[in-house]
Amino acid sequence: IQMTGIDSLSLSGHKFNGLKGQGLLILKNLHQIYPIIQGGGQEFGLRSGTVNVASDVALAKAIRLAEDQRAFLIQTLSTFTTALREMIQDYPGVVINSPVDASPHILNLAFPGVRGEVLVNAFSKQGIMISTTSACSSKHSNVNEVLKAMNISVSRILGSIRLSFDRHTTMQDIETFKVAFHQVYREVEELLEK
Repeated sequence: IQMTGIDSLSLSGHKFNGLKGQGLLILKNLHQIYPIIQGGGQEFGLRSGTVNVASDVALAKAIRLAEDQRAFLIQTLSTFTTALREMIQDYPGVVINSPVDASPHILNLAFPGVRGEVLVNAFSKQGIMISTTSACSSKHSNVNEVLKAMNISVSRILGSIRLSFDRHTTMQDIETFKVAFHQVYREVEELLEK
C-alpha cells in the first residue's frame, strides 16, 4: 500500500459490503498511538485479544471484491447521480450541495425553507428511505459541519437531505426516486425559498 502523504488509514468493513463491526487500521508510525485495551500484547501491543480469523478473512474478501468492482461501480453510480443532477435542474428552489466531482456514492440536496426531517418523512411515505446526515453524526443536533465548512447557508443545511447509493442500487431505483421526488416537491414547493 502506498502511504505517501498518509499517516494512518482506517476502513470500516460495512462501507464496502463487509461485515458490520469489522475494521482495518494501517499506521505509518506505530509509536503515534496508545492501546485502549491492555492485555497480552497482540497486534504489536496495540490491540490485545485473540484475533478473529474468520472475520479477518471476510474483510480481506470484501476488500478484494470491492477493488475488483470499483471501476464499474464508480461508472454506474456516476451515471445515476448524473441523471439525478439533470432532473433536479427542472425543480426551482432545490439546490445540489455535492460538488460535481464528489464521490458518486452520495448526493446531498437542499430544499431551503423546508426542514430535512419533513423531507425524510415525506419521502418515507413514498417508500423512499433517505437521511438528513450520515448515520455516525445523526445523534448530534448541531448544524452539519461538512456543509458548514463548504460555506453553505444555514437555511440550506437545515433543508438538506442525503441520498446514498451502493452496488445494489439499480436504474429502476433511480426512476422510482424520480417519481417520489416529483410528488414530494409538489407537497413542499410553496415552502421553498426561491
